[in-house]
Amino acid sequence: MEAATIGYSTSFTQGITLLLTIHSLNEANGAQVVPTKLLAAYAGIPFASAVKTLKSLSAAGITDSKEGAGGGAFLARPVSEITLLDIFKAVEQDTTLFKMHTGINCDQSRVDGLKRRVEVCITDAANAMKESLRGVTLENIWTGRCLP
Repeated sequence: MEAATIGYSTSFTQGITLLLTIHSLNEANGAQVVPTKLLAAYAGIPFASAVKTLKSLSAAGITDSKEGAGGGAFLARPVSEITLLDIFKAVEQDTTLFKMHTGINCDQSRVDGLKRRVEVCITDAANAMKESLRGVTLENIWTGRCLP
């Protein structure tokens, strides 16, 4: 099966990677707080990108941070309570999933109906994607259980 590609920034998958890396370090050695530079290095993400993504995740209440010596990022909620939709909304800031082109220049008596049908199809696809993301937690990914 060929993987689907949607034109978003890498922030969404970077967010997933950062969160799973924090969880992995927690599981491996009990590290509750992970320095951002170390986290970025372990996750294979440029430091500046990690900082930007972690800020978005923090603003959404998914991560939090501790300042100063021994500081860094940590999960604000258990992985069982963090859905892919939470992460997507945090980093993409409710960006419209599909941009609509409405410049149909054909039989004007049909244009409004055609536009509405296209909008319904696109809206249905966007809602299906959101519903799919809502149904998967980081715990599902971590354990491999209950994945579609």
